[in-house]
Amino acid sequence: MFKLLKLEYTKFKNHSLILILLMLYAIFSSTIIFLGKEIKDLPDNFPSTSFLYKFPSNWEYIGFIGSMLSYFFLGLIAVFIVVNEINYKTFRQSIISGLTRKEYFLGKVYAIAAISLAATAFYFLTGMVIGLTHTSDYGISDIFDGNWVLPRFFIMCMGYMSFGLMVGFMVRRSGLALLFFLIWGFALEPAIKWIFNFKVVSHGAIRYLPINAMEDLLPLPFYRFADFLPDLDLKFDFLLPYWQATIVSIVWIFIFLIFTYRSFAKRDL
Repeated sequence: MFKLLKLEYTKFKNHSLILILLMLYAIFSSTIIFLGKEIKDLPDNFPSTSFLYKFPSNWEYIGFIGSMLSYFFLGLIAVFIVVNEINYKTFRQSIISGLTRKEYFLGKVYAIAAISLAATAFYFLTGMVIGLTHTSDYGISDIFDGNWVLPRFFIMCMGYMSFGLMVGFMVRRSGLALLFFLIWGFALEPAIKWIFNFKVVSHGAIRYLPINAMEDLLPLPFYRFADFLPDLDLKFDFLLPYWQATIVSIVWIFIFLIFTYRSFAKRDL
């Protein structure tokens, strides 16, 4: 594993686009969260936005911001580390030089796992700093409140990056792969949910779409309050429970990776 990780690190450690995406991810993750203080016109008897920065609610809010940024920045990195090698034929050279297809694929999986772990560590540090500086009275049990936010954040990052990895291996052309990845997450899947709910039949199964399930791992904290939910005529809960979102996301991760590997193993170089 460490040999493959070292190889992936050697390939991309000096690549400007990946470094820029990682830098922007870190900058936005630690700054955009303060936009929550500008939220106005909350419903009556609703807590002020200050609760977003206090333990344990800060984890949900920072995780929600991280979810959007992770899909865009980390997901794009996952797509790019595949299509870049395909475009420059270096993936073919790697296999010719001695790597098996399984080792090559595992190197990519280890790489996205390492990036997801690093993003989770950064999420933890950001959450601790925000919580400690905005919470006046708390105990150890109040910091996390038993919600397993760190594993959920890691699974969310792995899910987005696994999807990006699959798109990169399947589409291969950099422009099309990046475009499809962005369109699916920000337009196509939301459109499918809307059409299914309001033009076909309203059913909770639509919540099990991959990106939706991963978003429900760390949704906007306001959505846990009934007064803030969208006024939709739904016959099911708006959000998946955390345990369901976790299981569904893990299942999708395995589906993405298994499907990608089997396709890659049979496809011409």
